Amino acid sequence: MDLQRVLKRLENADSPSRSLDAAIAEVIGWKKRVEETTDPKTGEKRVRTLWLVPAGDDVGRVPHYTSNLQDAFDLAHAIRPSQTGGCSWVDGRGTAIIGEGEYVPAPSPALALCIAALRILQSEQPRAASG
Repeated sequence: MDLQRVLKRLENADSPSRSLDAAIAEVIGWKKRVEETTDPKTGEKRVRTLWLVPAGDDVGRVPHYTSNLQDAFDLAHAIRPSQTGGCSWVDGRGTAIIGEGEYVPAPSPALALCIAALRILQSEQPRAASG
């Protein structure tokens, strides 16, 4: 999934979701490997998805970026380790900012921080030539 599509999904989200967490993970370099196994007792075929961490082939668990504030912070810090930032919440809504970026409103602080972090990545992508 491409960054632009993930950002749109995040900006339109009304709550955290594991599918959004997976989409964020893919954008920042996690790899998905699907394995088919057979249950030795029943012979039933099963499919399982393994996630490989960005820096190698180690299997990991995708963080809960959209629902866990620490995981959202870790995402922001991984994308922009030298920047300061912050997030807040009031009346069930969140806001986040990283560095000199814009304040990002969202349904929760974790979602706002994810959006702010991915907007930084988006701003660093080379623009496609128009033709």
